[in-house]
Amino acid sequence: MSSDWFEKATSKAFAITAFSILGLLFVVRPTTLVPTLVLLAASIAVLVHGGFRRRFFEVFTESPYRWIAWAMLMWFGVALFLELIHQSENKLHFPDNALRMVMALTLLVMAANAGAKQWFLAGVFVAGIAAAYWSLRAWPWSTSFRAEGTTNNAIHFGNLSAIVMLLSLTVALLGAHISLNIRALLLVAAAGGLVGAVGSLSRSSFIVLLCLLLLGFWAPNLRSIKWFNRGVVVLMAAICMAVLMSSSVRDRLRITEALTDVQRIHEGDYVSSIGARVAMWQTAWNIFKENPILGVGSGQFQPEIVRRIQAGEIPNTEIYNQPHSDIMHALSSGGILKLLSYLGILVAPFVFFYRRYRDAGNDTEMQLMPILGMQLVGAYFLTGLTNSNFDLQIYSTTYAVLVCVLAKLSVVSEAPTA
Repeated sequence: MSSDWFEKATSKAFAITAFSILGLLFVVRPTTLVPTLVLLAASIAVLVHGGFRRRFFEVFTESPYRWIAWAMLMWFGVALFLELIHQSENKLHFPDNALRMVMALTLLVMAANAGAKQWFLAGVFVAGIAAAYWSLRAWPWSTSFRAEGTTNNAIHFGNLSAIVMLLSLTVALLGAHISLNIRALLLVAAAGGLVGAVGSLSRSSFIVLLCLLLLGFWAPNLRSIKWFNRGVVVLMAAICMAVLMSSSVRDRLRITEALTDVQRIHEGDYVSSIGARVAMWQTAWNIFKENPILGVGSGQFQPEIVRRIQAGEIPNTEIYNQPHSDIMHALSSGGILKLLSYLGILVAPFVFFYRRYRDAGNDTEMQLMPILGMQLVGAYFLTGLTNSNFDLQIYSTTYAVLVCVLAKLSVVSEAPTA
């Protein structure tokens, strides 16, 4: 086959990837299928095509993506090293989730054009509609029946829905060359993502809203941002009034539950959602203090928390196999070494996106994808404060693929839509 034909074919494949990673993620079960097939196909393409193999190695040396590439590779290398160090009974648990993050780098060698941006926005729209569908399908929401979508986990579904809301709303507000119809569709997708997050009843999902606060900094002169800021004030006032005046709203949004959890903690009862997290974080911190360099291994948290409860070191609470915090998980399972590698897979992409944003000058169209990239990294960091994202396949793989897709789209200069 000719090289030109292969380039055109992979350019179309990358565009479909830009759509599928969010669009199909909210439609296809199991959720692991879509990103796994995407990475497998991209990896095969790199293996069979000499030009792609060469460019893959150049990603680590001569490309603007090299810091992202090295951060992902170091994450896998540290994970493998720690597994070798901490393996029990001579059984090696290969870090396949970390390997998928390295496989995502194959997307950086693919060709991309302006059409990929259109596919990406289409995927965001489909994801927003699907998020609303799964959420409304689970109505009436309750602590025992929360929207899970295709993820089979309310927290994951809520966090991903919130990210869809974040990305679609940002493009709707900042997109300089999109039509009024496309802008309206993206606002619909943002509403759908919000409905999905609310239906999940995952309180941590709403922390993603903090990523919207920087929109006024990125584009302070846009009239849409001024109206957005006013709308946010009105919306927040309405929400506060609804919460203050309606006990049913507080119950629906699990605010009453949170207040009860805090009160129970003061009374010494940690058998609750928030109480369990406090106990888990205390356990993870104690593990880190005793093993500050290499931790105890990613599979040892559950027996450690059981042992420490029995020894009276921490309060009695529910038992989980990870500490529900990326930072605490890194510290307890891999010590300082894993914490540094965790920070690397966040800082390196964020710096890349910030530099692309800075170098775009006043070109609002070129700034858009880097802004989405910075928001994505920020969203995963924020949700990772109360959940362990990067030891879960769906979260780590989706993060890596989205980072690479947005990094690639950040260097495409044409407008996404006419």
